[in-house]
Amino acid sequence: MAEIKYLEINADDRSIIIPAGENLLGVENDNEGARKYFRCPKIVGDNIDLTKSDVYINVQNASGEKSGKDRYPVQNMTASGDNVTFEWVLERKVTSHKGSVRFAVCVREKGTEREWHTTFATGNALEGEELFEPAELEARGQDFIGILTSDANADANSIESGKSAYVNGKKIKGTLTGENDIKATTKNTKLSSIPTTIPGYGQSTLPVLKHTIEVSLADANKPVLLKGGVKKTVVYDEAGSIYGDAKASDVRIGKTFTSSNGVKITGTLSVSAKTMKGTVTGGGANAVAFDTGLKAISCIVIMQTVTSTSDTGIIALLHQNGKTKGIGNSYSQYLKTSSTSTGTIAINGGEVTYTPKNGTEVTNMVDGKEYTWIAIGE
Repeated sequence: MAEIKYLEINADDRSIIIPAGENLLGVENDNEGARKYFRCPKIVGDNIDLTKSDVYINVQNASGEKSGKDRYPVQNMTASGDNVTFEWVLERKVTSHKGSVRFAVCVREKGTEREWHTTFATGNALEGEELFEPAELEARGQDFIGILTSDANADANSIESGKSAYVNGKKIKGTLTGENDIKATTKNTKLSSIPTTIPGYGQSTLPVLKHTIEVSLADANKPVLLKGGVKKTVVYDEAGSIYGDAKASDVRIGKTFTSSNGVKITGTLSVSAKTMKGTVTGGGANAVAFDTGLKAISCIVIMQTVTSTSDTGIIALLHQNGKTKGIGNSYSQYLKTSSTSTGTIAINGGEVTYTPKNGTEVTNMVDGKEYTWIAIGE
């Protein structure tokens, strides 16, 4: 292997010193057929480290035209003591025209906008023979763009319509449009609350409706600025605006409600009670139902119209505040006992249903016997 001759960079005067015989860059239209070796101080300028920078060779080929300018990243950057070495592979555009080729080194510090340059040096491209005319060679595109975009994989269908991009050195015009419907599906809605401050009241909570919505493309296979089965879940709160217009005086004493401001309020309405009275016939082990004629019942008493201790069953019942109490009689030839066991009373508006406890005769309303009931409500 021939001895490597380095082009030396003088960091003080920014010059590139070319060894004897190394100013020959090649023959017209060579392509990656030669390389030049450079040696430079590792630290240049205002403490710019070449090993932490992008280093390029800026070139103006012998055409003298603006289209003859290009930039090439260096290869094989290696640090050795206070110096670094790197290589420049000469591509076709460098020697596409015979004559003097100007080149310089450009250092761009990574992560900053700082740059450091050498002055230009001159090399020669000798005359050769090529099947293409110079204009055709220039039309092959910029080498630097080809290098930078060699690993790009975009296609026209993935670039927005009206935009363009370079892929592997070639300009591609986008065809991607936004003609695809977006659909939103409400996945869940629930009542929640958020903290708030009510003037003249203090800290409270405000009811909100919490919606969970899934947004997706109507056609998952049709390209759009986002394509495929892309979905996004959105959760947002809808502040409550209407919670009724009742006031405390409209709601019964002891009952609570949420005002239009989201505040819990206790009612102050006093309602005069009504009393209804009637009779019903016991059904033994079967449930007994009857209508009191009231809209709502707060208390009801059911008792035998004529009390008898020679029957087994319920003598009297009291239902109030959701609880049922009672007394019954268990009778046999030799023994008579009292019981506080009862069935259940269910109230729906003004209708009452008594259901005995399964298998417990003492909780039955005596079959065929008359019971008197008294209901209090409204």
